[in-house]
Amino acid sequence: MSNLRNKAPGNREATIKDVAREAGVSAMTVSRVINSKTNVKPVTRDKIQKAITKVNYRPNVGARLLSGRQTYQFLMLYNNPNVGWMGELLIGMMNSCRRIGYHLSIEGVGEFEDQTPETIHDPREINRLIDRSRIDGIILPPPICFDQVVLDAIKEQGIPCVRLASTPQRDIKLCVSIDNYAAGYEITRHLIELGHEDISIIKGPVLFAASAMRFEGYAAAMRDHGLAIHESNIETGNFDVQSGYRCARTLLSRKHCPTAIFASNDEMAAGTLAAAQEMKISVPEQLSVAGFDDAPIAHSVWPKLTTVRQPLRAMGEQAVNLLERYVRHMDDESLEEVQPAIVLEYKLIERQSTGPALKTKLKQE
Repeated sequence: MSNLRNKAPGNREATIKDVAREAGVSAMTVSRVINSKTNVKPVTRDKIQKAITKVNYRPNVGARLLSGRQTYQFLMLYNNPNVGWMGELLIGMMNSCRRIGYHLSIEGVGEFEDQTPETIHDPREINRLIDRSRIDGIILPPPICFDQVVLDAIKEQGIPCVRLASTPQRDIKLCVSIDNYAAGYEITRHLIELGHEDISIIKGPVLFAASAMRFEGYAAAMRDHGLAIHESNIETGNFDVQSGYRCARTLLSRKHCPTAIFASNDEMAAGTLAAAQEMKISVPEQLSVAGFDDAPIAHSVWPKLTTVRQPLRAMGEQAVNLLERYVRHMDDESLEEVQPAIVLEYKLIERQSTGPALKTKLKQE
């Protein structure tokens, strides 16, 4: 029986992970040796070379890797294709890749419906996609950027990764985002300055850390202005029009319904407008509605949505640029000069869906 069969069950080809496991080092260190980088101690290099021989490891693109050349390909993984802002994000990524001479691959993983906080991804599928010999780095938008199975697989293979998330992750520090807390605070303050006191919020799903940060911003603005936060004014949707509609119907059917609703994304805000129209509640005369993202739907509904504009195209561009700089400098001392986290500016966009609060609160019979 060959060494390959001993070290790679199922007669599959040995991988960098098999070498790393045999040598007792990280996959990143193995990659550096394979790519003839110099910043590996001789004793470690010797240990890895012996492990490569023992497990019979052969790189899939041997000549390219052994010469130290990159694949010039990034991979974006996603598991939420219905998010309205994905198009702008992808345009930014593709534009940046074209400028720097990279190719962008896009792969969907897992189930797209009824997602829960528990991971639903098959680790075998993830490991098949993130082959270190075929890609230089990975870009993760939400919610997959919080999936622990995906993050663990990327860490194990030592692949550079950038997350479109404002929360740091211990092993994957590269991220591009806006300040969701500050944006949530600002749009809530906007409603308060219009005279609204009874302000409801439709939160996004718990899979999205940004949703929690927007809620924290909302809660802080309410507290700072001496306004009470009632549990009856909080609903949780799924970042789609249908859940926004359902949550708004619940909020607007209560005896003392709000004069303003902050929906944590534009799709749910559009659902809120539909619910208000169905219930013959005038926007913004009787109810102000605010969204988040400035997605295409914010311009398509009437009244057009007051919202927070995320610089989505710039976020995609910055994610690619940050990843490329990291890949280029990861094996030399200038890596320390690469800024790991980039926070871009957002903008409050005031449109026709918000207006001054009525002195008399709207009540449902």
